[in-house]
Amino acid sequence: MLKTIALIRVSTILQTEENGGTSIQLQTEKLTQYAVLHDLELKDIIVDVASGGLETRDGIEKLKEMIERKEVDKVLIYNVSRAFRSMIHFTTFYEYLKKNNVELISVCEGLMSSRKEHQMIFGIMCSVAEFEKDTINFRLHNGRKTKVRNNERGFGGRIPFGYKRIDGDLITDGNAEVVKYIFKKTNQLNKRNLTKTKKTQTLLKLLKDRGFTFNGKDFKNWNIKNILTNPFYVGDLNYSGIQTTHKYERIISRRLFNQV
Repeated sequence: MLKTIALIRVSTILQTEENGGTSIQLQTEKLTQYAVLHDLELKDIIVDVASGGLETRDGIEKLKEMIERKEVDKVLIYNVSRAFRSMIHFTTFYEYLKKNNVELISVCEGLMSSRKEHQMIFGIMCSVAEFEKDTINFRLHNGRKTKVRNNERGFGGRIPFGYKRIDGDLITDGNAEVVKYIFKKTNQLNKRNLTKTKKTQTLLKLLKDRGFTFNGKDFKNWNIKNILTNPFYVGDLNYSGIQTTHKYERIISRRLFNQV
């Protein structure tokens, strides 16, 4: 007999049929009946009490561990939308099962990934997920562009050294003085007859002697380079071909930035 795992998900432990849900009991009964009817060895029933929109869940991680140990041949789910609210996350799960030669059976929809015609339906679901992903990325990209046009740094990525985020806004922090020191000292060192390497080594030693650190660690040469070449400190904001000025406090004057 093939080793089968049933994967059940509910949003809350109190979810019932009466309030429009598919309870743990209902799903368990349906999947157990299917296993008996098709002579499948139901090795375990994994219950996830979690949002279907999560990328991963405790139950899925447990299932993956069993699959890695070659303990699973088939996975039963009540239906795709009950197991996963996000088609993107379903696609990731489906591709993982295919890679490990584990069959997926959606009981209520009558779909089995071992059958060619059903593979096509699963494939359509995955195509929908890809479209969903592209749509989300398109909206995020446009949203970021809008924020840039509004002189805001409202997108992801590392916040420049010397700033911190408070309530969605960027303000300078204590490290802003370190940034100023780096620019001023570099400008002074540029006036001396030193090699590029010697200037960097001298600046790193000065920073260390004064107890200045980069996020709790000693400065490295690439930290210095990233700071000295970041136009954000003078008020410039660049994103996806859009060049503008931001609304946040400038740390360095444009004159000093250009000199360095």
